[in-house]
Amino acid sequence: KEYRNIADPDETDHENYVGVVDRSFEEDYRPILRYTQVIYLYMVFETYTTRHVAEIQQLRKDKPRILADLKKKHRCGLVKAAQICFLNHLRWSLLDEDAWAAHHEIAEVRNCIVHSAGVALDTEHPERTQPSERTKRIYSLESRKWQNESVGVEIVRCQGEDIGQPIIIHRRFLEYYLDLLERFFNALVEETHAKFWNKKGI
Repeated sequence: KEYRNIADPDETDHENYVGVVDRSFEEDYRPILRYTQVIYLYMVFETYTTRHVAEIQQLRKDKPRILADLKKKHRCGLVKAAQICFLNHLRWSLLDEDAWAAHHEIAEVRNCIVHSAGVALDTEHPERTQPSERTKRIYSLESRKWQNESVGVEIVRCQGEDIGQPIIIHRRFLEYYLDLLERFFNALVEETHAKFWNKKGI
């Protein structure tokens, strides 16, 4: 509004009023938006996986809170608990090992955003000579390919070394994660129908 009120604005005026807003959007708002979208998509995985498993356990007349029990028993997160549940308890092969590994890596990106402001490097333990397991998983995700291109997670580096800056989430990563979630939930629904509903003639 202030820019519009300037009589005969020049390039300097445009930079001072419009350019600074554009830069703020690119440097501040867009990264925050991408981080929020990653957290939201992980919440979709978390919420609907928990609900589906509870429904499956009800159909099996078994413990509905099996995921919570597995998390406590193995001291792990939801992804690991879900993997154990489907592979060891239900004997359902929904995903291959590589796809499960990708889910683990994305969970670490989510944890990194929530607990470390998006910084992958373990700055709380500078004495470590090797990256932590969390950091290794995030690096592994960065190196992944989807449709012959990077999945869209970028670590800021100098001479090949992580310099402790917040990771960059590109739009492509959100598309990759959506594709991964779609494959997971499609496989879950198909297996559920095959094991339960189809037997009832539904």
